[in-house]
Amino acid sequence: MLKKLSAGAWISLIAAVLTLVSVILYTVNINSEGYFKNASVTNLTVYAILALILFLAAAALGQVKLSGGAATAVELLSGAMQIVAPVLLALCLISLIAARAEGLGFIYFSNADVILEVQTPANLASATGSIASMIALGVAIVIGLAGAFCPVRRKD
Repeated sequence: MLKKLSAGAWISLIAAVLTLVSVILYTVNINSEGYFKNASVTNLTVYAILALILFLAAAALGQVKLSGGAATAVELLSGAMQIVAPVLLALCLISLIAARAEGLGFIYFSNADVILEVQTPANLASATGSIASMIALGVAIVIGLAGAFCPVRRKD
């Protein structure tokens, strides 16, 4: 079955995996010791999981063999899913950046008087985890947008 996937389906699956990685990184970050412990971002997980489902559903719809008007409807629906999923991820990334900007600035750019108190190993690990989550989200967005230009159905 995997050999029959189109380029668009493969790209959607890669974007789904990256979305899952970003959610895992975010969850580990807010559950680990450090500056961002318990600093969850409203609806980030919900939107990311919804985007993950949309990526997977778009790839799955590409495997459905239909003809006529039903095939066109399925193609339009999968295309819409491929567009909406990166938009949801962009909302996640914007929310995460907005929630973390002040803390990252405080950790990395504090003045010399407080820098030793702020740049503890736990806080630096927390900041690094936040940045890694942002990068994973950004890459998932770019890959997801690229996938929106590729059909998920293979032309036979």
